[in-house]
Formats: sequence, structure tokens, C-alpha cells
Amino acid sequence: MHPIKINRALNAAAIGSCPGSASDMLAAIPDSVVAALPGRLLAELLDANWQLAQRSKSLAAREALDEGAVWDDRRERMIELAADGRANRE
Repeated sequence: MHPIKINRALNAAAIGSCPGSASDMLAAIPDSVVAALPGRLLAELLDANWQLAQRSKSLAAREALDEGAVWDDRRERMIELAADGRANRE
């Protein structure tokens, strides 16, 4: 690992203020990519991945509202949404 480079990248990246998310985003980047990138570019990659994740979550929420239901993995069932967008838990 490259702790100095990673610390610099996390300090420079906006996602660095969210340690759990930053750690997960960093873990998703192959070690060979981390080794090849300077800290500044690693910070840019982390933030780009974070922005993509945020857009994906927003899209998923909009699609759930359009579909009128969401899948509950824990309970393994579909939960229908009420007209106001809240979960209708029977």
C-alpha cells in the first residue's frame, strides 16, 4: 500500500470528509491503479466515482418512484409506495 499517497488523496478529495464511503471507494480501485496514479489523480478518481454513485442513487430513487415499488432485500419482498412516495408498509 501507499499510505502517504492515499492520505494525500483522501485529504484532497471531497469524499475524504466521509471516511466510510472513501474507504469503500478506495477499496474498489485495483491496487495496480492506486500504485500507478499520483495522489492528485487518485483524488480526482475517488471524487468521480463518488459523483457517479450519487447520480446512480438518485436515478434508482426516481425509477422506484416511477415503478411505484421498491425491493426489500432483507425481507425478500416488494414494497409498494404510496402516492406521496412513502413506503406503504402493510
